[in-house]
Amino acid sequence: MSHTRILVVPGGMQIGAVALANAAIHKIIELHEERLADPEHPAPHTLVALRDPREVPPSSLQQSATTPAQAFPAEHFPALAQKIEDPSLFTGVDLIVSTSGSTSGAPHLVGLSVEALLASANATHLALQGPGRWILALPTHHIAGAMVLVRAAVAGTDPLIVDSPDTFRPSALLPAIAGATENPEVPGYLSLVPTQLAACLEAGEEVLTAMRSLAAILIGGAATQKALLERAKQAGLKIVTTYGMTETCGGCVYDGTPLPGVQVRAVDRDGANRLAISGPVLMNRYLDADSPFFDEGGHTWLLTGDLGVITGGGVVRVEGRADDVILTGGLSVAPGQVLNALLDIPGIADSWVTATPDEKWGQIVTALVVPQEMPHSPEQMQALGRMVRDQVGSRIGRAYAPRRVVAVEALPCLNGVKIDRIAAHTIAEDECRPERDWRR
Repeated sequence: MSHTRILVVPGGMQIGAVALANAAIHKIIELHEERLADPEHPAPHTLVALRDPREVPPSSLQQSATTPAQAFPAEHFPALAQKIEDPSLFTGVDLIVSTSGSTSGAPHLVGLSVEALLASANATHLALQGPGRWILALPTHHIAGAMVLVRAAVAGTDPLIVDSPDTFRPSALLPAIAGATENPEVPGYLSLVPTQLAACLEAGEEVLTAMRSLAAILIGGAATQKALLERAKQAGLKIVTTYGMTETCGGCVYDGTPLPGVQVRAVDRDGANRLAISGPVLMNRYLDADSPFFDEGGHTWLLTGDLGVITGGGVVRVEGRADDVILTGGLSVAPGQVLNALLDIPGIADSWVTATPDEKWGQIVTALVVPQEMPHSPEQMQALGRMVRDQVGSRIGRAYAPRRVVAVEALPCLNGVKIDRIAAHTIAEDECRPERDWRR
């Protein structure tokens, strides 16, 4: 263990913290290259742990270096208490990033190798227009932001940081886009979540004109409303939708197509089609949880928590989380298919699907919707609820349509990136006002 040192650095969007995270990413890539040239390189095994900036203040790389036991104290990381002295725990791990939270609310510590990070960055550049200038508009302690730093390092460029650390402001993109696109021979890239894209589309022509000059705008991290994507494309933005997770170094499927070297298949688990992923972008292990891998056909596969299908044309279609399947009256309903139908309804700005208890049905499909016009009376809520149920029923069948609709001003999010599913479920369970809650 004395040969392992951990650089515990803050993530977030503050320029000082981003600079430290960027230096740390460069450090592990530099050490990797040095070891390729000299397998007997004397430097200790150095890995980076990216943390929420509220947990660790910016300092310097030298000051951030610590031991595994200091980096993961038992009182804060009880799942590691019995493992921290095991020398193999960090073998092959160069970057540690937390997931944004599972259904239970507990995030996992994901151990990624520098080989996987580089494979992901290189595959992304192959899928786009080659290495370019990357704009950072996402927190770096989440994988999407961390991968912007990795891609920039691989491209040999500096990330252009959006100076909007507290609340995302589309106008803050302008200086970064100008820097990313100043050389017309070098493509400029941006990665956003759907809520950021929606804000950009409302920001006016100056922002949209600048965004049109980018070679690609990656959108991921949450389900994206089809109408939002269509608006963005009609505005002339080069949108690329992504699917992936911390365990796959972020997005590994672009516009439904796996990145070069990545394979995706649907496997039957307990009667449901679970997506499984194989390829060089996979994590090494969870540090604090059981392995989600299985071996088959000479490949190691990551069994995801997502339901999905592979179409005849090889396109990956995600249909929701396996642990979110709703059992209602003996019928299994995948929330993803209901959500897709909801997001197509005119007048619904955003939505989420969960289950709430019901005496007759066991559970009922419950839609949290953000209407463009909030209802102010029980009658308006009844009209909204009936409209939502009818629209979804006409698209995917009456049996799958929500029997309950809850109107909310906004959906709860984790760090402004992903839906906080536990908070959303709590809102649905607690709401009972007739002007906000409709039941079939």
